[in-house]
Amino acid sequence: METVNAISLLRADHQDAEILTKTCKRAFDSDSEYGAPGPGGPPDYDSVEWNASAIMNRYLQYYKIVIGNDIVGGFIASDRGPGYQVCERIWIDPDYMRQGIGQRVFGLVEELYPSADLWALGTPEWNTRTNPFYQKVGFAQIGRTHDYPTWSGNYYEKRISKGFPQAIYTIDRLRRGLNQVVVEGLVSKMSSPRTVSSRKTGETLRVANVSLNDDTGSINLTLWNDQIRQVEKGTRIRIENGYVKEYRDDLQLGVGEWGIIITLL
Repeated sequence: METVNAISLLRADHQDAEILTKTCKRAFDSDSEYGAPGPGGPPDYDSVEWNASAIMNRYLQYYKIVIGNDIVGGFIASDRGPGYQVCERIWIDPDYMRQGIGQRVFGLVEELYPSADLWALGTPEWNTRTNPFYQKVGFAQIGRTHDYPTWSGNYYEKRISKGFPQAIYTIDRLRRGLNQVVVEGLVSKMSSPRTVSSRKTGETLRVANVSLNDDTGSINLTLWNDQIRQVEKGTRIRIENGYVKEYRDDLQLGVGEWGIIITLL
């Protein structure tokens, strides 16, 4: 209990990058004991340069988890829309695990973001440590992601307030030029993939068109390359970090470079 009460969650400085990388590598490599096929973690988890860059990134909020004078882990958050926060990464050095630190960190995070009405995060389906932990701190699984061809991710959210989240658009509210769009709908139609040549690079690309519907209307969703295998006709999906453009007087929804496709349960 003393350890939990001594925890601080502070914004990370550039000089913290090396120790944060060390704790991050130790934490994610230890997932090999909890279902991971081997040591490893999210992209650049073991890179000092990446962590130093993420600390300075204005689109991320990078925190260090501190006990006394020791950095024992990290927490990276991002904004996904009005009142919508995402836990991009959380880790705790294995020497400090199973002491209630993670649970306390989420409590501190919610105090730091009093206006957030929705939190979300993803974790690999095989992880026998993180999946029960996120449920313990109040998250509920809403779907799955399919970024990797060999395994799926479980996607969780925690709704702080009742009612429809303000960050999620209904289709009738979508307008040309919108970015960082979060929208849900039913895949009612899906074309067979076709190949086209990129106007910029000349490379061959695969593209498919989807009709996405909700109670307020429908919109054409354009999928490219690896995005295509992540969507099936008849499923309900959520697009996060989408964008809206107009083509031949029709609105089109796309998945941004950092976008996510979630198959809803």
